[in-house]
Amino acid sequence: MTFNPNELILEKIRSVEEYDLATNALVGRYTQIESPSLKTAATGTAVTDAMGAEITTFYNAQTGTFDFTNSLFSLDLAASQFGATKEISSTNARPVSETITINNEHQAVLKYVPIGTEGAEITSVKVINDDNTFGASYELSTTTGAVPEGAFVLDAQAKTLHFPEDVTGRVFVRYDAVTGDTVKITKTSDSIPEVRSLLVHALFHDPCNTNLVYAGVISIPRAQIDPSAVELTLTSEGKHAASYKLQKSYCDENAKLFDIIVSNDSAA
Repeated sequence: MTFNPNELILEKIRSVEEYDLATNALVGRYTQIESPSLKTAATGTAVTDAMGAEITTFYNAQTGTFDFTNSLFSLDLAASQFGATKEISSTNARPVSETITINNEHQAVLKYVPIGTEGAEITSVKVINDDNTFGASYELSTTTGAVPEGAFVLDAQAKTLHFPEDVTGRVFVRYDAVTGDTVKITKTSDSIPEVRSLLVHALFHDPCNTNLVYAGVISIPRAQIDPSAVELTLTSEGKHAASYKLQKSYCDENAKLFDIIVSNDSAA
């Protein structure tokens, strides 16, 4: 019998895959999909007679959007929204902030080796009072011998700050350091997201026999993620929303926005 389904039960969108147009390389894959939505729109131009009665309407400039929310924050999705490349490195420096207890030798020992201008990797620190307010500031000194009042001496390779003998308690230190493998995404004010292709994978069931599972995919040949209103909710409950504008190729006469494909192969 010919496979020709009509009404199906859509169980879920399994994943959204984003591909580079030129190389077809996978750029991002998002698997925790909530509230997916595929919309189309068109501009209607009414044709009227001499009395103003509408005869027909021509619909032009048809467009589409694909929206979804990923239930987990995605670095790949953020990079796409920012028009950036995810940079993976073991040598990138990152900002470090530490609150360190000054030991009996009047030293504060850092967790990492600070980097920056040699001899001036850290130039200023602040003491933290017992009530968690900031106290006195201490500036870098390059003198030898006893540490001057209001100053500290830095031994970067030993990860140690030396203070005058009367300084006790805790000190707040901010510096840059290489802390291990890092992933970095940079958002710039002039970055523009690239046009990608999307594959939206779905699971369908036959309504007359829900044990029959069909694989489905929405193939979108050209889609550009919308960077105009990106909001990252920075809480544990926060989710990661994205919206794509579907674009036809300007030089392609068939003007295809997307295909919806359902296969009788089991999707399990």
